[in-house]
Parts: sequence; structure tokens; C-alpha cells
Amino acid sequence: MEQDYLMGVMVLTLGTIVAVTIIIQLAATWRARMSAAREENYRQLAERATAALAENTKSRKRVERELADIRAKLASIDHVLRQVE
Repeated sequence: MEQDYLMGVMVLTLGTIVAVTIIIQLAATWRARMSAAREENYRQLAERATAALAENTKSRKRVERELADIRAKLASIDHVLRQVE
């Protein structure tokens, strides 16, 4: 009878150890997947930010060219007006 009791305790202990190990491994796998998903989201965000920065740079250069053109035209108009006076 005492052997049955010890055997039961051993099986219960071993079962608990196996269950805890499985739970820990499942949690580690879940954390790794979540981490990979976060990293992928950060990578996509960085790509979008880089694309937006490039587009912003193009827009800024276009605006600078247009502003330089407007300044040149304004200087030309100013020159004509000074000659008329």
C-alpha cells in the first residue's frame, strides 16, 4: 500500500513537472512570435518613414526650385518697374 502511495506521488510529481515544462515552452514560443511580429511592424514603420522622408525631400526641393523661379521673376519685374520710373 505504501508503494502504491509513493508511486502515485511520483506519477503526480512527474506529471506536474511535464505540464509545467510544456506551459513554459509554450509561453516562450508565444513570446518569440510576439517579438518577431513587433520587429516586423517596426521594420514596416521604418520603411514607411524612410519613404515619407524621401517624398518630403523631393517636395521640398520642388518648392525651393519654384521659390527660386518666383524670386527670379519678381526680380525681373522689379527691374522693369525701376526702368519705367
